[in-house]
Amino acid sequence: MPQPPAHRSRRFILVTSPTPETLSESDEEGDIPPRQPRLAWQETWSSEGSSRPAEDSLLAEGSSPAAESSPAEESSPAAESSPAADSSPAAESSPAAESSPAAESSPAAESSPAAESSPAAESSPAADSKDESQLLDPNKAWKLCKDSAMEFIEAYVSGTEKDKEEQKMLFLSKICALCRTVSEKGLTLDLHAFCRKNKLVENIMALLEKEPMDSLNTEFRQKAMETIAVLSNTVPRALHGKKESLRHACYRSVFFLPPESDVPETERVLYTKTMNAMDPMLVAFVRNCPTASVSAELQNILEVLLDFAGSRNSTVRERAVTRIERLSDFILSYFVADISDYNEKHKDSHDDPRELYIPILGQLLGHLFIVSCGTDSVSCTALGALFRFYEIISDGRECSLTKDMENYAERRKNLKDTAFPFTVMSTPCDIAKAFGGFLFPSERLDIILTALEALPDSSIHDKKGACSLLDAALDDPDYWLTDVPTIMDCIRKNLDSIHTASARRCLDSLLLQLTNLMSREEVKNLLQFSPPSDSTALGMWEVVLAMPQTLQKVLNALMEDLPLRNWCTAVTEDTCIRRLAMLAQNHVSEEEFGNPVHLQSYLKHPSPAMRLMALKGLSTVSESPEKARKIQVVLPDILEALQDTNADVVLKALLVLRNVMARVERREAGRTALQLAEKLLPLFDHESSQVREHSICLFQAVTEAVLRQRKRALKRTVHSSLLPLYFRMRDQSESVAKASGEALVVAAEFLRRKELKHLAQTKQTCRIGECLLQQDGGRVEEYLQQSQPYLQDSQTVLRLEAVRFIGLAARYSGDQSEEKQNEIISVLRSSGKDVEPMVRCLAAQTIMILASRRNRTSGRRFRQLWCC
Repeated sequence: MPQPPAHRSRRFILVTSPTPETLSESDEEGDIPPRQPRLAWQETWSSEGSSRPAEDSLLAEGSSPAAESSPAEESSPAAESSPAADSSPAAESSPAAESSPAAESSPAAESSPAAESSPAAESSPAADSKDESQLLDPNKAWKLCKDSAMEFIEAYVSGTEKDKEEQKMLFLSKICALCRTVSEKGLTLDLHAFCRKNKLVENIMALLEKEPMDSLNTEFRQKAMETIAVLSNTVPRALHGKKESLRHACYRSVFFLPPESDVPETERVLYTKTMNAMDPMLVAFVRNCPTASVSAELQNILEVLLDFAGSRNSTVRERAVTRIERLSDFILSYFVADISDYNEKHKDSHDDPRELYIPILGQLLGHLFIVSCGTDSVSCTALGALFRFYEIISDGRECSLTKDMENYAERRKNLKDTAFPFTVMSTPCDIAKAFGGFLFPSERLDIILTALEALPDSSIHDKKGACSLLDAALDDPDYWLTDVPTIMDCIRKNLDSIHTASARRCLDSLLLQLTNLMSREEVKNLLQFSPPSDSTALGMWEVVLAMPQTLQKVLNALMEDLPLRNWCTAVTEDTCIRRLAMLAQNHVSEEEFGNPVHLQSYLKHPSPAMRLMALKGLSTVSESPEKARKIQVVLPDILEALQDTNADVVLKALLVLRNVMARVERREAGRTALQLAEKLLPLFDHESSQVREHSICLFQAVTEAVLRQRKRALKRTVHSSLLPLYFRMRDQSESVAKASGEALVVAAEFLRRKELKHLAQTKQTCRIGECLLQQDGGRVEEYLQQSQPYLQDSQTVLRLEAVRFIGLAARYSGDQSEEKQNEIISVLRSSGKDVEPMVRCLAAQTIMILASRRNRTSGRRFRQLWCC
């Protein structure tokens, strides 16, 4: 991943204020003390209904300032319900209770007769002093609390009843109590060693992984994440090397829960609390990591969240994006809030402070750009996160903008297309342009790659949003498309999976821009891809070869750098593009072009994609007269391509032949006219309307090219084209019908058939069939044979016309024998089962007419025999 410029911003400052406890121990994550925990993190919870040991009651009874300042202790149910505090006989009869400040304020102490008249209180001053000292010693009290928590934790970890809900909750409560006791009261205990010895983090992860993923019935997940936050604030070393596993356990345990809308109303509060508990935990991870590792910690957190944000589960996506939005709010407040104070304190310093740089930021922004294109709640959440990230980078990078970044921002400002703040009406293109002036090249590259990876059919991302994002790059390619090889490599990996029309159009535009930006060296690298073994490279070259300006640029650069004669020493698949490069050069002679066997191998390659690519290149090259004449050496192979089973290959071959025939001299055109015309006739009835149209147009061009010569050998082929052209004048495709009529005019002129030409020009379709039968009496049998396949045509109108023409041709047939009539009737009977009622009806009527005529002919012949 390319790194940002060496000149760093002076806005994002990582400040740390280590506590005395943390200063005394080395941190395993970099020997840098963690940030001091805030008091908010010290307000931990305790399990409701749990019975604390008697030692815990001392915390409630004691009057130390530390005990009074702990909100958790004041509200602890255990402290309120402790038997030691409320009903202990020792507490009621102890002389210390009378002199203790806590005892004076205790209702139990005031109302207890035993406390007022106890003989022990009057007769044993030494004993009273000793008991009072023991009860009021805060160190003793907190030590007892610590020992109680440790005893329970060790017993739980080594016990066998870990799955009981009450025990699990009490286990988490004791961990929090122990952390609070040690950190607030300064008791001697190596918490890191204790956590490691009892594997507290591992036990919490194990319990989380056992939680059902399809329901949320208890507060355990919420309390577990709160406990992890407490551990992070108190003993961050205990989480060293385990944060990633902890995050994954929490994500899996929470993100895959059913949608909140599917749970009863009474349980939704628990859902909200559980989801919200994750945010302080993630924040604690960042706050308590070494200063030098803050960017890495944010990178680790956001990287996993981004994976979940791309989930096919909409609920998981929404929860992950929400966590990103909450974390962006923390990043903004955590870093930006301290900028002014730090700058004031270090205004005379020349040291470059540490900047917040997250390597995954570009990928994250790209995802948020695309997700923001929508109307659901996730898009609004993404917009909120983008708003905060915009504030973060725009404020934090003011001092590190490069010249090209400043120029881009100025261009966008002049064009007034970077409106801020963003709204639901803002497109990804608009938002990306607003961000663009503050993004480093590596981040801009990641945004482009993210958009490309969102285009494949399998992607859950909105193709409209991804295309809109790429539009920002297409508007200013010199700024956004700086790493052409990497982007081309990403396109090559995803191209085969992109079939959506809008996505392909966007990708084609991007490819053309990249081609224009290619350096000579990058062109050479692109040519190293072997088309047959890399179908994606074929797809890329199809786009490049389709545009003359990009083809000329690429091929000219190639010709200038590489020796021409060394290219085609052998017939190999990867020389196809090089051979096309030679064709693109006007100064390359036919001798230098060499043996045409090279291109023949491409045109006969078993891969349709290979054949198609070669023909596309030839199509572009053949647009100039000079290059079209060179292609004549491979015309036979192009003619063979007309019989290809792939419609795209046939269509591209027709385009090449059209260019060649239009640009060569008439004398040269006549040499191949007959062979070409014969190859074109079968294509008149091709299933592809485009192939039908282009083959008919090319046939017209060929006939016109030799119109004056009127070669006798071509007349039979033109005669054979009359009936197919007549039928195709009724084609459902208007372009095919129009081309057929124009071609029929030229064919009639070639054959000197004035009446037929007039009928075709005036589009008197109904009379053309009878005209053909009247003027070509000797070809009626041929017409009958030609018309029969149209009875099976996919177009109803052509099947109807075929039935009519066959019935009409039967009248003009020279063979009126009963056998011939029966043959024609037999052919028409297949149409009696046609799916269209109109065809069935017309076939039945025609058969009846032919049958009655056959009977009349048989009767006349019988009478003639009787008279003899």
